[in-house]
Amino acid sequence: MYHPPEDGDHLQFVELFNPDPTPANLSGWSFSKGLEFNFPTNTLIAPNGFLVIARNPAAFARHYRSVTNVLGPFKGKLKHSGERLELLDANAKTVESLKFEDQQPWPLAPDGYGSSLERILPSAPAQNPANWAPSKLPASKVSTGSPGRQNDSFTPQPPPSIQQITASTPSKSHLSVVQCTITDPKGLRSAHLRVVPWSGNQPGQELLIPLTRTDGSPLQGRYQASIPPQIDGTLVRTQIVATNEVGAVAIFPHPNEPNPTLSFYSGSNTNTAAVPFAFIRMLGPAERRGSSLRFRPNAPNRSPAEAVRGNAAFVWVPTNGAPIQVFDHVRVVQRQGGWKVHFRKDQPLQGMTGLNLVFEFAPRQVLSEHLSYELFRKAGSLTPHSEHVRVWMDGRPHGYFLAVEQPNKNFLKRNQRNEDSNIYKLLWYGQGLEAQHEKKTNLDTGHDDLRALMKELEGSRGAAQWAVIQKHFSVPEFANYYAINQCIQNWDGYFNNYSIYHDLKPGGKWGIIPWDEDKTWGDYDGASANYDWYELPLNYGMRGDKGPTDLRSLFNQGPFGGTSWWRPPGWFSGPLLANPDFRKVFLKRLDELCNTAFTDATFTPVINALEKRLGPEVEYRAAIMNQDPAAEKARFKRHIESFRRQLQNRRKFLLTELEKAK
Repeated sequence: MYHPPEDGDHLQFVELFNPDPTPANLSGWSFSKGLEFNFPTNTLIAPNGFLVIARNPAAFARHYRSVTNVLGPFKGKLKHSGERLELLDANAKTVESLKFEDQQPWPLAPDGYGSSLERILPSAPAQNPANWAPSKLPASKVSTGSPGRQNDSFTPQPPPSIQQITASTPSKSHLSVVQCTITDPKGLRSAHLRVVPWSGNQPGQELLIPLTRTDGSPLQGRYQASIPPQIDGTLVRTQIVATNEVGAVAIFPHPNEPNPTLSFYSGSNTNTAAVPFAFIRMLGPAERRGSSLRFRPNAPNRSPAEAVRGNAAFVWVPTNGAPIQVFDHVRVVQRQGGWKVHFRKDQPLQGMTGLNLVFEFAPRQVLSEHLSYELFRKAGSLTPHSEHVRVWMDGRPHGYFLAVEQPNKNFLKRNQRNEDSNIYKLLWYGQGLEAQHEKKTNLDTGHDDLRALMKELEGSRGAAQWAVIQKHFSVPEFANYYAINQCIQNWDGYFNNYSIYHDLKPGGKWGIIPWDEDKTWGDYDGASANYDWYELPLNYGMRGDKGPTDLRSLFNQGPFGGTSWWRPPGWFSGPLLANPDFRKVFLKRLDELCNTAFTDATFTPVINALEKRLGPEVEYRAAIMNQDPAAEKARFKRHIESFRRQLQNRRKFLLTELEKAK
């Protein structure tokens, strides 16, 4: 168990099996690679018995209550990306070694889905990936495996090995040819392709298509089968089943994998729009909505148990005639204003494993949020991917949505950050430091790093505090974030609406990720219909900032007092923006942005491109929603013009205020 779910590495374990009819004495034996452990004197494994070496025996005992033959703790931590293990006897001679990986041809389910990596046949070589399989896949992401008993995947005879799979895409006029190489020293008795076509949300009749050998021999041969033509829009799920001469059976993909089928989508790319298309089919039970603590205030600080195997298929149709991509067995969960799609990490969409499809509250926010991310990207900030996409759910068109990448571990890795960082999401409705910071990774290690940081930050002032900031924070990243907030008037992005991450490597620093940028570009509750507010002050978000007390605020109260756009300083913005040295960096960066990324010459083309790209989508959505296309197009035009005015007038205000601050 090298990668338990939810980063619960305290549940890592390695299990040994004694296949002999006599006890095995491991006195003086040791693990020398991957983990460090010396077996105590008189360590015995009974005949046909098991012995677990746990990273944290106490945690293991709480989780696996029926397993008693356990040793530990071992030193070190098994890598989630794969590891070399080496078992030595008392004379330091290698008894067995193994180098496993977290990608094919090695099983994928043990990499964070809850299964353990199991040896199929003890007498077969450990180094052969075909001799390893995932344990039974749990229904939700919890550590399972089969410690203390026979492996779920055990077989008395080695099964065939199925490798080098290729396939062509089926269509209504062409066969789809599936090819593979099957190897077995006993000789292959039979092989076939199991095919289930899905039209809409229902499976069709299962087809069993024989695989014919085109090259080689029954010991190692190349095989192929053809899937009959399918009407466009059909999802085709297949499995390769091979049986050898002694009756051992291999199925590819393995039934215990999170993706148990090879899946294809019948059809060609006819998308002529300026945005990609996304077709979602719900093919399994709906999951409980979302993970936000807002809707379960008395729950512990962790997400609901996630399903391991996905409940949907997601078909991505790019622009410009690029190949259609099908993502089967993905998790789709309803969220406010749309859906959240969880892709498997072995098959991400454009490198992303989490995608939010959002259209909530007002059409303007679908535009302003994307424009905000565009400026963050142009300014070099660590920013989730965003784009607009036309969505169908179970065959029903929903029009254009904003697709925003989820800031998760994969997001950090994709952007060359440490994926093992602690990620915290800011919650405006939380009370206190921990309640307002929902931890998203490494859930079992708590908020210790956050508490220590805030104690050190709040316990210092002036030059001493600046030293703390330089030591613990990525100063350019935070200064850039707050400077961009000023450009787009992101009044809601200081107290909340961002994520922070802490690189846990020695010397690692804290960084910040923008999120939920809908109320930007002059928008706030009670804003003018012309969005002609340009005066968010430069000292907004810093410690000592007070809410407006003008007459207008008395009639437009926000949740924290004062006008509706005012928020108290955030945990980080308060002390950082009030620190004189950090403030110099922040103001310098803001001045740079007002002369580079946040200018008419640089950013007006971005707004123009958005207008051109989404104009047809506004009309299409109005038509399918029974709205007045002319009225919706006029509203869209007003929003676009307000973005142009914001760019010009907000920049003018900032330059004036920056000059005063010198």
